[in-house]
Amino acid sequence: MGKKKNTIAEALNDYSAFTIKMFLGITLLIALFLAVIFVNIYSFYNVQFVTETYQMEIRKDVQTINKRLLLAVASNDSEVTNAQKEDLEGRFPKIESYFTTISKNLNNDELGTQLTTNWKEFENASFEMLSIVESGDSEGALEYYNSTLNDVSETLADSLDETGVLAENAATGKYRTILAIIVATIIALIIALVVIITISRKRSKELVNNIEEDLDVLAKATEEIAKGNVHVEIDYDADNEIGKVVNQLRTAVNSLVYYIDEIGNIMSTMAEGNFNINFDRDFDGDFRDIQTAVESFSQQISDSMTEIMEVSDMVSDGANQIAGAGQNLADTVTSQANIVEDLSVTVNQITDQISSNSTDATSISKEVEVVAENIVEGNKKMQDVVNAMDAISSSSQEISKIIDTINEIADETNLLSLNASIEAARAGEAGKGFAVVAGEVSKLAGQTVEAAQDTAELINASLKNVEIGISIANDTAEKLSSMVEQVQGIAVKVKTIADASNSQAESVKEMSSNIGEISSVGQNNAATSEESLALSYEMNEHANSLKGLVEKFNLKK
Repeated sequence: MGKKKNTIAEALNDYSAFTIKMFLGITLLIALFLAVIFVNIYSFYNVQFVTETYQMEIRKDVQTINKRLLLAVASNDSEVTNAQKEDLEGRFPKIESYFTTISKNLNNDELGTQLTTNWKEFENASFEMLSIVESGDSEGALEYYNSTLNDVSETLADSLDETGVLAENAATGKYRTILAIIVATIIALIIALVVIITISRKRSKELVNNIEEDLDVLAKATEEIAKGNVHVEIDYDADNEIGKVVNQLRTAVNSLVYYIDEIGNIMSTMAEGNFNINFDRDFDGDFRDIQTAVESFSQQISDSMTEIMEVSDMVSDGANQIAGAGQNLADTVTSQANIVEDLSVTVNQITDQISSNSTDATSISKEVEVVAENIVEGNKKMQDVVNAMDAISSSSQEISKIIDTINEIADETNLLSLNASIEAARAGEAGKGFAVVAGEVSKLAGQTVEAAQDTAELINASLKNVEIGISIANDTAEKLSSMVEQVQGIAVKVKTIADASNSQAESVKEMSSNIGEISSVGQNNAATSEESLALSYEMNEHANSLKGLVEKFNLKK
């Protein structure tokens, strides 16, 4: 592959310079077209707007001048005439400057001369009419206005109409010219952009192809390395950035090949059983850790093999000691199994007794809870009795009030009876019947008082008995409440005992199960001790065989 001289940076710089030149070219082209468009738009503005504006102002001034002339004729006043004359003297020179601008905008000197001439004639005719008015000939002035001034005005109006037509034509031409320039600008820009895009795509494609060809070499080399083929030749020689990368990659591949070959040789040596290895030189970078790891692995294998030989000797000696101890262990385990079996029977009996106690405690706990509930219910009913007695006491007090009222009524009745007896005595023979009634009423009032007193005594006795009953009921309720608390405390303690008994029963059952397992384990230990005795002899033979195998390796010292 030939050697490339241009670097990728230089190619990119060339491409950037080309792009900048194309951009500047388009910018200049756009600026040129914009300048031409601006000039034509300015000309269009002067033709369409300025000329039309001046034309309209001239028409307005002509109409204004005609009105002022007619005003001077109509007023027939020298002061009005002088005022109109002063206005005309200022108005005519201002309009004369417009004709030069119109002629320049329309590029028509002949039109400018014609407008100036017609305007001068209109000016002379106007001042001539004012002179006639000043002379006092109003009819002559009016006749002059309708003839000479009117003809001059019509001629000037025709010139202004021609000016409007020329302005419209000129504006239309400028408008079409601007459209043509804009269309030409757009077409030119589109062509320029197409050319630039085509050239840019071509040059960028060439640049990309060159870079892809260079990168393809690297891609093939790295693909082979990724597959594990480090012995790869990179056929590329270029004085650019990719060439520098290739040289660095080639150096890295050579180092990688050396490291892999060296590690492969060392591993082959260790595979043959020779762990006494040494590298020709120290590795660099991350491979230094691999070298250290291989050397450490070799040293650790050697140390492990040496320890294995020492351990095999120790295993052989220990196997002989295990054989003697195994025999003693078998005898001891057999005796232990018999003791554990007796203990298991005793624990089973204890378990049954604790289970029975737990069942009884649970039953007692439930009965105590029922008693506590009954006492609580009785306490509630006793409270109801207390409440009923309180109600009776309240009713008895109300009845006492009613009896007091009855006593008052009886006293009033007795007093009325007394008054009735007095009145009957005064009445003499006519009041005898009324006296009998008054006596009966007095007798009835006495009986009422006596009955009320008896009732009051009974109610007072009942109130005393109710108070005694309330006191007894309250004492009974307090004692029942105290009993409820004591019974509930007993119920809690009994339940605690029941729970503890259940827990003890479970624990003893678990202990019994564990003892059974201990018994089973003891029997297994007895069998295992006998097997260990046989295995100890086999361990001794294997230790000797292992020692012979390790001695075949060449180990580091």
